[in-house]
Amino acid sequence: MDCAPQITNAVETAIPLCQIIWCGVHVLRAVMRKAEKFQDRSNFETFYNLMKLLVFGSEEEEIDHDEVYNNLEEILNEEPAAREYFDQQWRHHLDRWMLRYRNEGDGTNNISESHFKVLKHQYFPERRNLRLDELVIELYSSVVPSFLIKLQIKGLDSERSVKVIKKVTRDFEEMTQFKDGHS
Repeated sequence: MDCAPQITNAVETAIPLCQIIWCGVHVLRAVMRKAEKFQDRSNFETFYNLMKLLVFGSEEEEIDHDEVYNNLEEILNEEPAAREYFDQQWRHHLDRWMLRYRNEGDGTNNISESHFKVLKHQYFPERRNLRLDELVIELYSSVVPSFLIKLQIKGLDSERSVKVIKKVTRDFEEMTQFKDGHS
């Protein structure tokens, strides 16, 4: 997901059980766009490299996340405008962009973009400009059943999957009752 706290808050409100991880590429692009917040160019370059380590890690060596974060803090102590930006945009969302908080999955949004491509070409190849309610009903009636079948085939029965499936089922029943009663 893009690294906008407003979008994150909206998604969390709408889908409380989701886990939101910000795309590492988007995180670093956002940091790059704020280079002017640093008075000293070398501080920015060091900050950027430290952020990159915190987002993606290092293939060459194991990193000490605490040490890297402390080094990042030292640089921010010298750069008041950058400190303000970091505190506002990144500090309260460490679990969304730092590698140490991601247990699994990709650090970029390539997977979600791939899923979007499947939705667009497999489930909605000729459908454009759907009303939002029609899109949601189509997702619940076509996409979710396919997802449930895949879960059953893989034998996944984690507590989280079960909660998601129950919520989807309840929501779909409520939506179809509402649509049938208010057509």
